[in-house]
Amino acid sequence: MILYFSGTGNTRRAATLLSEALGDTDLRRLTPQMLLDPASARFDMSVGDTRVVWAFPTYSWGIPPVVAAVMRGCMAGQGFSDATHYMLATCGDDIAYTDRQWRRIMKARGFRAGGAFSVVMPNNYVLMKGFDTDSDEVAARKLAEAPDAIRRIADAIRDGGADIAVRLRFSRIKSSVIYPSFVRYAMSPRPFGSNEGCVSCGKCAASCPMDNIAMKDGRPVWGTHCAMCLRCYHICPRHAVTYGKATDGKGQYFLE
Repeated sequence: MILYFSGTGNTRRAATLLSEALGDTDLRRLTPQMLLDPASARFDMSVGDTRVVWAFPTYSWGIPPVVAAVMRGCMAGQGFSDATHYMLATCGDDIAYTDRQWRRIMKARGFRAGGAFSVVMPNNYVLMKGFDTDSDEVAARKLAEAPDAIRRIADAIRDGGADIAVRLRFSRIKSSVIYPSFVRYAMSPRPFGSNEGCVSCGKCAASCPMDNIAMKDGRPVWGTHCAMCLRCYHICPRHAVTYGKATDGKGQYFLE
């Protein structure tokens, strides 16, 4: 079983590639209902299935809060508690100590933790100064390298190999200081809006993984249950979704 959450498509691509490499056809998206009410999420394993892979994007060197909530609150159905659990995190550059956070959650749930893995994918975070999408060339290189990286991860899962985690400098500060501050102070949906380029297509509302956007008077309105995945911003065909002035001049990236 592979459980995944994806905003702009990076993690969906990685999870799909891993599913193909492992021959694991039980690929499940974390639905809005699961994300909004983690206690309602029940996962039953198929007969003979002995592993669970948690696949998610890295948020400021940590687990997306909505995904962590599902990990902590989901109901363990048939075979789920007895399975070996693995982590697959996508990241623009590195995951710092995201794997340590994941292992703490697995331990608290009494789940057996196997390997923790990460794969580099194109950057998509644009809501702070100095953060933007990758150039077309860099994004294309990362996407071209991803299949080989996923095959190595699949081999490590099958063979019980060591973790494959990309870490750069200052991992402790990134995951222990910056991540909690990011979650507390930088995840408000209030600055989201739309500019004059909006044509009321409703694509942002229809594609929100949290069902958090409604169309009112022809314009998108954001609710309070935002995962901050930025799917709405990147999927807009008119580049009309804004986040205050933070997105001025920033790029878009969406992987179909």
